[in-house]
Amino acid sequence: MIVITGDKKNEMDKNSLREMCSKHKKVILDLGTGDGRFVYKNALKNKNSLYIGLDPAEKQIKIYSKKANRRRLKNALYILGSLEKIPEELLSTTDKIFVNLPWGTLLEKIVRSNETYTKRLSKILKNDGEIEIIFGYVPELEPSETERLNLPKIENESDVLKAFSTFKKMFEVVEMKRLLKVDLDKIETTWAKKLKFGKDRFIYKIVLKKIAE
Repeated sequence: MIVITGDKKNEMDKNSLREMCSKHKKVILDLGTGDGRFVYKNALKNKNSLYIGLDPAEKQIKIYSKKANRRRLKNALYILGSLEKIPEELLSTTDKIFVNLPWGTLLEKIVRSNETYTKRLSKILKNDGEIEIIFGYVPELEPSETERLNLPKIENESDVLKAFSTFKKMFEVVEMKRLLKVDLDKIETTWAKKLKFGKDRFIYKIVLKKIAE
């Protein structure tokens, strides 16, 4: 798999990743990390956990990879990839996956998921691992994107459960709640900071636990 370290691209094999993971109590994956802020900020605060950012946009991911490299963070790792192209080295490595305010194709794959993508998420996790998804959109504010992606209507918890119905075979819901704008400040992503000052919208958090195989 291809790892971004500052401005450089390097290859990392399965054994090297496993060795890196073994040095930390937990392995956290930020799927669709964007500029990588979530990984950088949490790696600074929680040195015992390894934070991995996965994103297909090399230019974006370099923004916080450079910062992590300058700080010589040993628990921040940035990898090129996506839900459609998950590096095999990541399989069965992760304690928790975060999907923070996804947009575009990733949002579509999450809220209109099918068994193929649900299985891919499950395979990244260790047994009893969790996925925490924070998402939200408003057709009135993003009409073209909502229509283009054919996104389902999300206005209450029932709508959320319906959207994630394909996860039921491999996951159980352990938490679900609507978030307030003040909660966005705790997420530590660039997009969350912007939404905090925008108009109110439906934003939900759902935590799903992998059913042990």
